[in-house]
Amino acid sequence: MAKMKADTEEASQKREQALRKEKADTEEASLRREQALRKEKTDADEATRKREQLYMEHKLKRPKVMVEANTTLQQERAKADVHREVAHMEALERREAEFRQQQEREREQARDAQLILRELAAKELKERVHLERELVRQQQQNVILQKQREVDRLEAQVDRHLLQQAQVI
Repeated sequence: MAKMKADTEEASQKREQALRKEKADTEEASLRREQALRKEKTDADEATRKREQLYMEHKLKRPKVMVEANTTLQQERAKADVHREVAHMEALERREAEFRQQQEREREQARDAQLILRELAAKELKERVHLERELVRQQQQNVILQKQREVDRLEAQVDRHLLQQAQVI
């Protein structure tokens, strides 16, 4: 009996040890599960926090990026406006230069036309003077010829008169 009692006690102790070990294993497994759940929750919380942080950073950066994009767009527009204005001014300057060149050509043509007109007028004047001189020369020749005819007629008269007087004598 004592052996039985000892066996029962031993079996009881073994059961208790087994129960304690099982309880310790269960507690350990439970702790591991809890730790795993906590780690999983911590990881999920960390991932959520990182996602939220990235979202907030993106949300904060978005206006900055929009401002930068808007600024860049405004700068590009300003550059395009300046380029367009410069091109417009250059075109105006070219037109003005072409207009001045055209005016200068017209002035030169007018000067050339005046010079030609002067030359023509001088030529006409020379021709007129020449014609007037020729007319005066011809008139002088006509007068000389008339005078010569008059002289010839008078000489012929004198000769006839002398011939008549000579015939009378």
